Amino acid sequence: MTVDLPPADLAAAALAGASATGDRRGEAQALCDLAAALMEVGRASEGRYLFRRAVGLAEELGEREIEDVALTSLGYSLAQFEGLGERWRAVLLEGGDETEHFPSLAAARSGESYRTGRRPDDAFRISQSAAVVLASGFVAVKFLGPFVEAFATKLGEGLGESAVAAAGRLRLLWDHGDGRRDLDVLTPGSQRTTLVLPENFDDAARLAAIDLDLGAEGVQGAELHWDNATGTWVPRST
Repeated sequence: MTVDLPPADLAAAALAGASATGDRRGEAQALCDLAAALMEVGRASEGRYLFRRAVGLAEELGEREIEDVALTSLGYSLAQFEGLGERWRAVLLEGGDETEHFPSLAAARSGESYRTGRRPDDAFRISQSAAVVLASGFVAVKFLGPFVEAFATKLGEGLGESAVAAAGRLRLLWDHGDGRRDLDVLTPGSQRTTLVLPENFDDAARLAAIDLDLGAEGVQGAELHWDNATGTWVPRST
């Protein structure tokens, strides 16, 4: 008996497989497929971020067909992209329209985009008062790297859902005013568990975060800080 998986889950599995075997063309194609699947379900910020990753990899590999598909999905043509020149191509691929900006952590957590992971058309524009960047789901990979994907995979196993669905529960809030970075996990029952990431978010802290039982008493719904001396995440009063 076979189980029909949603397109996003199939694409995510293909992406993991291509990455594990070093199939870089397959990785670029899977990034495109995952981006398109996320766009289809309204996770446009994540989709645009993944399409940009696909463009960069496809350009590096000379896979013009994949590059063209990804660029078209971003609203550009291959000819336009190539005409920008190296500097402006880098600016386009760096993006920015997949994140939102807020004046405070509280403001970032109070908006609809925080709850849904979907960036509204009238998103808060960057200004002098906008210190906090909000990155939802896979966009957090842009700032934290592959840790996010590993964390989402383990989270999904604990919740009995796919890594793609679990990634949709993640919110990274980066306060550029004081450098604080919070990784929020929106778990069932409207619970928010927050990992306050240390400045030196090293392998020990990352692996311990992945291994956390986020449903455990004292962990779920708590604000957790990394204790370097004990090598554990510990709850702290907010």
